[in-house]
Amino acid sequence: MKREQILSLKCGECHGPYALGTKMGNMIFTTQIGTDLTGDCVPGGIKEQTKATMENAKAVLEAAGAAMDDVAKVTIYIYDIKKIPEMNEVYKTYFPEGDYPARCCTQCVSMVDGCLVEMEFTAVI
Repeated sequence: MKREQILSLKCGECHGPYALGTKMGNMIFTTQIGTDLTGDCVPGGIKEQTKATMENAKAVLEAAGAAMDDVAKVTIYIYDIKKIPEMNEVYKTYFPEGDYPARCCTQCVSMVDGCLVEMEFTAVI
């Protein structure tokens, strides 16, 4: 099974040795942070960065032929664990009520580029 790199013009470019997303067989993997098209973290707080993170993931999934409904698992790294309720307000709007993917959320006090949240998505199509 060959790994296919996924690209999307709807989210920022990679600035390191990694891909926006990869597809292997019927599985899609992407890890996203709340950046704009320039690669800079969006201004604001956890809600703004969560929205940008989710939109970036959505763009990569769509480029791979998938949708948010295809997400099976999300791993979330959050700068301040007390911000989970605010993050959840945005996060839950991307999935049908009561049909959420499996999830792990953990605090990570040293995040890349001053980001407040980073998420790993695994989708199956």
